[in-house]
Amino acid sequence: MNILLILPIITPFFTAICCLFFWRYPKVQRVLTAAGAVALAVISLCLLFSIDRHGIQSTQIGNWPAPFGITIVADLFSSIMVVMAGMIGSCVAVYSLGAMDQKRESFGYYPLLNILLMGVCGAFLTGDIFNLYVWFEVMLIASFVLLGLGGEEAQLEGTVKYVTLNLISSTFFLTAVGIMYGLAGTLNMADLVRHMTDIDSSGLTKAMAVLFFLAFGIKAAVFPLFFWLPASYHTPPAPVSAVFAGLLTKVGVYATIRVFTLIFPKDPFIQTLFLVVAGFTMVTGVLVRSPSIISDVFCLFTS
Repeated sequence: MNILLILPIITPFFTAICCLFFWRYPKVQRVLTAAGAVALAVISLCLLFSIDRHGIQSTQIGNWPAPFGITIVADLFSSIMVVMAGMIGSCVAVYSLGAMDQKRESFGYYPLLNILLMGVCGAFLTGDIFNLYVWFEVMLIASFVLLGLGGEEAQLEGTVKYVTLNLISSTFFLTAVGIMYGLAGTLNMADLVRHMTDIDSSGLTKAMAVLFFLAFGIKAAVFPLFFWLPASYHTPPAPVSAVFAGLLTKVGVYATIRVFTLIFPKDPFIQTLFLVVAGFTMVTGVLVRSPSIISDVFCLFTS
């Protein structure tokens, strides 16, 4: 077993367990979380250098052969994303030392942050579609609690919207996984490439593609599925908002790129859909961030 592949998952998990043992000692949790996040960043860089030198690496959990077992795999793309998770996680952990209030610390902020980092790294390193769903749920469960941690009215309102839409997204995801397994008979990503090329394009395939797009689009907050984000991300403290904006939506983007480039690489319908969505996402993002642009454009055309 290649231990370097599973260390980005084990490290935050072990740190979270250690934080639980020191539940009544928030100062110890701070040190453990900062040290664990820095260790994750160092491990992720070692993984990136190893992938760059030796190429794609994989390991089978429990020695079950692929495609039946749980596959952990890293290529250059996924290892870069793990590095990003380690860097953002370490920055947020260090910033939390001075920015997080004692009330939220006493409610388990540091164990939850580490569980979220574990889910993010697991999503980047999994080689199986169903386990991608599992790691999504691990990440989301931690994010649900982090978003509502503190119990303020604005937080709870944003959390309800966030939880509801993400549960709908998870339903779309799981439905698409079921259709995929029915069509291909496998959920291993490498094995899916071979099986999906033998399946004729049909309405069922396009329905599966749309379900995947809705699931990942909600998580990535692309147009027109972004409306939950501005209602939620401003409500928690700055460290929580930072890790949400820096990592959670990026997991949705990563999953979109990974799944659609593997399974639907030459589908003109999917290519057109993403072209339109990407264009509208960029335009609406600029307009929402700078509302004055709308009034300036209106004045330009009416003057």
